[in-house]
Amino acid sequence: MRYQSARPKRQFLSGVRCPKCQAMDAVVQVNIVVPEPDEYIECTLCGHTEHRPDPDAISAKNHAEDQLTRDAMATGTSGTVKFKL
Repeated sequence: MRYQSARPKRQFLSGVRCPKCQAMDAVVQVNIVVPEPDEYIECTLCGHTEHRPDPDAISAKNHAEDQLTRDAMATGTSGTVKFKL
């Protein structure tokens, strides 16, 4: 996860004169950003990114799988399927 800082970012502006003291090349532009929390993984080689799945979707999927297992155990239909040629 990348570190996201809420500190103001300062970018040097070349060739800009200060409106007050008229000093050249002494001005920075301040960009204040409060990042929205976002957690994801990123490959440093190809740039592929994936966001963390929604916790509610994961919970629903796990619940559905647990329900299938309970249903199979109750009906005695669990086991291994083998195909004969």
